Amino acid sequence: MNAVNPIVTSQNEQFVVGDSDLAFYDNVATRCESGIILFCREGEAMATVNQCQQPIVKNSLILILPGSVFMLTNRSKNFRVSYFAYSRDLLAEASRRMDPAFFRSLVVQPIFYPPQRVIKGAEIWFQVVELTYRDRRNAFRNIIIKNRIHNILLEIYDKMQRFGFYKDKTQASSRKIDFFNRFMELVHKHCFCEREVSFYADQLCISTRYLSTIVHNVIHNSAKEYIDRSVIAEIKILLQSTDLSVQEIAFKLHFPDQSYLGRYFKKHTGMSPSEYRNKIK
Repeated sequence: MNAVNPIVTSQNEQFVVGDSDLAFYDNVATRCESGIILFCREGEAMATVNQCQQPIVKNSLILILPGSVFMLTNRSKNFRVSYFAYSRDLLAEASRRMDPAFFRSLVVQPIFYPPQRVIKGAEIWFQVVELTYRDRRNAFRNIIIKNRIHNILLEIYDKMQRFGFYKDKTQASSRKIDFFNRFMELVHKHCFCEREVSFYADQLCISTRYLSTIVHNVIHNSAKEYIDRSVIAEIKILLQSTDLSVQEIAFKLHFPDQSYLGRYFKKHTGMSPSEYRNKIK
């Protein structure tokens, strides 16, 4: 894998703006430490953001929250996006007064196909943040970008509501959504060592059947599928970003042994851990 990740923020560079073919993310599951907004300029690809997999085409809009796992497959040769990434700290400050329902919606549906009237606005959003990004001598640069992030997220949330390019199809009550959000947090925290639905149901003090019903209502997949996909994403990240052996990865993720991990991985991906590691090199 020779491509370099173009979307990286740091303590000194808390937001970045640019254009890229995102070759770095080809068949490579990558955990994003920053918040990212992508706007597809041309071409197409299949995008996976956590448990959501959808095609990206021209003018698609992708909102990725910090900590999300992102990957592209079937990326066309002319694929190109504009990107705007910002650190967790900037996002935390910029979103302090925003409706939590907006961020819950991004967990379920991070990829959008906005109507034409919204596309022009998206182009302007990126032009504005690029001007701020290039103006490095501006004494109020970080303060301005916090406001930019806040305004852009509000604009997107407004357009999601007004033009219906996000529709809540879950029919789930706020109580069920709360259970689902807590389930996701628990999975991200414990999937290294816990892969059974019963563990998460016990943590939430509800039955496994009720938890499975909640998850299916929200994301139309089973709770077990969500857990397994999270575990597979962690294995892929370790295979591609570390030199740990498969046996060491099995130990780290609390699998009984290397063979068990191999069977588990192949069941869900169609290839062995070694085949996957060789494929992405």
